[in-house]
Amino acid sequence: VLIDGTDLDAWRQALAPGAACVFLETPSNPTLEIIDLAAVVELAHQAGACVVVDNVFATPLLQRPMAFGADVVVYSATKHIDGQGRCLGGAILGSQAFVEERLVPIMRHTGPAISPFNAWILLKGLETLEPRVARHCANAKAVAAFLEDRPGIRRTLYPGLASHPQAELARRQMDDSGTLVAFELEGGKGRAFRFLNALKLVDISNNLGDSKSLITHPATTTHQRLSPEARAALGIGEGLLRLSIGLEDVEDIKDDVAQALSA
Repeated sequence: VLIDGTDLDAWRQALAPGAACVFLETPSNPTLEIIDLAAVVELAHQAGACVVVDNVFATPLLQRPMAFGADVVVYSATKHIDGQGRCLGGAILGSQAFVEERLVPIMRHTGPAISPFNAWILLKGLETLEPRVARHCANAKAVAAFLEDRPGIRRTLYPGLASHPQAELARRQMDDSGTLVAFELEGGKGRAFRFLNALKLVDISNNLGDSKSLITHPATTTHQRLSPEARAALGIGEGLLRLSIGLEDVEDIKDDVAQALSA
C-alpha cells in the first residue's frame, strides 16, 4: 500500500487492518518531503509492524532513525559514504537479533557481499564523511536561498527553507537540512533540458552525495517508469530537477546555475 508519508491520518488508515512492516524514506526522493519518524514509528508499532527507514538522503550524521524507534535502517553506501562515485555498496543496520536471524542466513546462502577493495574504499569514505557532509549542507543552504524566488523557477524545495512544508519538523528531527535541493522550472521538460545542457560545472548524473555537484531530471530518469498521473500525484513535474550539491566553492555552483538559467 502506497500512501502520502507526511499524512498521519493516511498512516492510521493504512495500518488499521494490521501490517507486518512499513518502509519509508525521509527526506524523500526527489521532493525532499520530511516524514515524522517518531509519530510513524509509534503508529506502526501499535499495529504490530516493524519500521524500515531509508536514511540515504539524511546520512547517519543528520538523522538517526533508531533514536526514534526504527527497527531497521538502510543505506546506499554508493552515495555520501563513498562520496566520489567510485564503487557500489549498501548497508543494512538492525539489532543483533535481526542481523543473526534474518540477515546472516540470506548472506550465507546468496552471497551478496562487496569485494574487499570496495569495502576498503567505503571505510576510507567514512573517515571523511563528517567534514564532507558539513560542507555539502552549507553549500546546499546557500544554493537553495539563491534559487528561491528567482525568476523562471516555480518552486524551490529544501528542508532548510522557511517555505518548506515540513521545515519545523526538519529542524526537530534532523541535525542539519541536507545536501540536496530540488527546484521546478517554468516551461516544463523543454526548459529543464535546455538548462541541463547549458550547465558547465554541474554534471548530469543520477548519483548523489558526490564531491561533484550532480543534477538529474527525475521524470525521465529515476521516476520515468511511473505514469504521468502517478508522477503528478508525487509532485514530480516535467520541470522538476534534483540537484546534489557538491564540495566546490559555492559561488562557482551558483554562477553555473545562474548562467544555465539564462541560456
